[in-house]
Order: sequence, then C-alpha cells, then structure tokens
Amino acid sequence: MSTLMRRIFLCLIGMAAGLGAWPFSEATLLFQSSFPSYLVFTIFLGMIFGLLMGAFFGTSDGIIMSAKSNIAGGAIQGALVGLIGGMAGFIIGQGALFVAGDMLIHSAKGFNTIALPVSRAIGWAFLGVFIGMVDGIRSMSFNKIKVGILGGITGGFLGGLALEYSMLIIPGIALSRLIGLLIFGLFIGFSYGFVENRLSFGVLRLLNGKYKGTEFLVTQRKLKIGSAKKNTIVLLGYDKISDTHAELTVKGDTVVIKKSSPKTIITVNDDKVDEHELLMDDVVQIGSAKFQYKLK
Repeated sequence: MSTLMRRIFLCLIGMAAGLGAWPFSEATLLFQSSFPSYLVFTIFLGMIFGLLMGAFFGTSDGIIMSAKSNIAGGAIQGALVGLIGGMAGFIIGQGALFVAGDMLIHSAKGFNTIALPVSRAIGWAFLGVFIGMVDGIRSMSFNKIKVGILGGITGGFLGGLALEYSMLIIPGIALSRLIGLLIFGLFIGFSYGFVENRLSFGVLRLLNGKYKGTEFLVTQRKLKIGSAKKNTIVLLGYDKISDTHAELTVKGDTVVIKKSSPKTIITVNDDKVDEHELLMDDVVQIGSAKFQYKLK
C-alpha cells in the first residue's frame, strides 16, 4: 500500500468507525431516561464511542501491513484505550461545558451556539487523542504516540465541531448524528495520516515480490525488519530472510540500516554492508526483497 493509499485508507477506517458507533449510540439515547444522571449517561455514551471507534482504528495497522495476527489484538487494545479515552474525554467535555456555562450564563443563544458545541468538541478532541495513540501504545513507540496525540487532537476537535454543529443545524434527527460521526471519523483519519507523513523520517518502497509497491513509513526511531511477526516490517513470502534480519535506526536526521547479526546479509546499491547511512534513492536488498529509500 502506497503512502497515499494509506492516508485514504485511514480516512475510510475513520468513517467506518463512525458508522459502527452510530447504531450503538442511537440505542443508548433511547434509554437515556434510565440513567441516574445526565453525567453518568454522558460518560457511558463516551465509553461506547471510545470502545467501538478505538477497536476500528486498532485494526488499521494490521490491515495495512497485511498482518492478520495483529488485527484482532489491535482491535482489543484499541477498544481498551478508546474506552478510557471516551470516559476521560466526555468528563473533560462536561467540565469545559460548566466553565463555558458560567461565562455565558446570561446568553442562552451564546450558550447553545458556542459554549455547548465547543465544549463538547473539546471532549471529542480528547477522545481523538486516545484513538490516535492506539498504534503508538501497541508498538511502544514514543514517536507514534506523538503522531497520535497531534493527529488525534486536531482531527478530534475539528471533527467534533462538525458533529456538534450538524446536530445543531438538524436537531433530533438520527441521520444528522450519523453524518456527524462519519465526518468525525474522517477528520481523525485524515489528521493522523497528515501528521504521520509530516513527522516520518522517510519511506521504504518494496520494488519486487508479493508486496511490490508497498511503502513503509519510517515513523519510529528504531524498527526491525525480518520474517518473524514480532518485527516492525514483516516480510512474508520472500526468500533468505532471517527472523530478524536488519535494524533501521534514526540518529538525528539520518537513517541508518545495519545487520541484526553477523550471519545476515544486506546489500545497498549492490554492495554488501554491515551498516550504512541511507541516502535518497538507495536500493537496499534484504534476502530476496528489494527496497528503495525515499525522503518523505
């Protein structure tokens, strides 16, 4: 999958997350009167949103990397992180609403058209942060967590505003909530993909084999390449590749590739190397797999 297709896919998975959360949110709204308080209802609704949308976004890396074993695990981890994010985000949103309410207590119009949607959008932004951090937490990558925070808070806030104003413009209609959730998911996916691309250190593009044309963004300061599922870049269907064949390390602004053990073989531009600083258009061969290194 190319980097462009990756960004489009993230937008689509975001919209799918919004679509998946919609019927459950509508069912929860039907039982709003059964909750002991509006705060409890709001927190529960946030947890529903977080759990479902986190699960959807948690599957994205496994699908993109064609690693089926990571899809289920990613969904579970995403659901747990999203659950916490939904609860925290909606509590923060209620806190922001109280503050805004005090400021605009004498203006009902200002409260309904500004304070209410903006304060709720703040809550959506925090939910976006947690959803965005799912992959970073799973891979224990600080750089990916940073991408998730920046992409999630931006997409969550803008998407949250769009969601809230769609319900304000067309109140009381389930379709308006569906459209708002689709836009919310779209904004998170788009923002995450944009920030991820901007903060990446380069791209490795496969030139041959089963996954020819697939592009791997270098978004971590250290990643491993090999045939085992534990690696960051898993090369299945290629010959002469060890479980962990090579390591990619980012030092400052330079990207360095090196052998993971004395027995593995790496060539860069047809020369065998133990360690090499990658330059634009370098061709790296690991086993039967060939990559071209590109700057972002």
